[in-house]
Amino acid sequence: MRTCHAAEGRTVYAERTRRNLGMISDVCFSLDGQFLGFVLEQKRLFHHRHLFLQASDISDMSQQAVFAGPDNLQPLPKRCFTYEQIKMQPVKSPEGEMMGLLEDVYFCMDKGIIVAYELSDGFFSDLAGKRQVRRAADTLIEIGKDGIVLNG
Repeated sequence: MRTCHAAEGRTVYAERTRRNLGMISDVCFSLDGQFLGFVLEQKRLFHHRHLFLQASDISDMSQQAVFAGPDNLQPLPKRCFTYEQIKMQPVKSPEGEMMGLLEDVYFCMDKGIIVAYELSDGFFSDLAGKRQVRRAADTLIEIGKDGIVLNG
């Protein structure tokens, strides 16, 4: 099980050649809660480029680096959302009850699913060490301007 926050900033290398493919800048999920892969930032001399590394191409993920199979980076999928888009967004129940702010997303690379959501009640509860973790039964229903709606 991994978290989006912990994955960001890791360097991705090609498995065979050990060539630097880029650095993880975001995590990508489908609208039905599947882990799709990582958004990589490639720094070039005059510009930065963002490409997508599919979950199926990831061969190993250690504490410092990620190793990918084929050198097959693609543009970002059209029908997806990223961790950066939903981070610190209000999370509500289907009835409209406020559950907290989204702090992190736990996902399983092997199964390709979101396992849990970490929610915060705000700054003062964070200082007290209180955070909620909502399990996978709480699947995403909707992501909008007003926040995220979880089922459950």
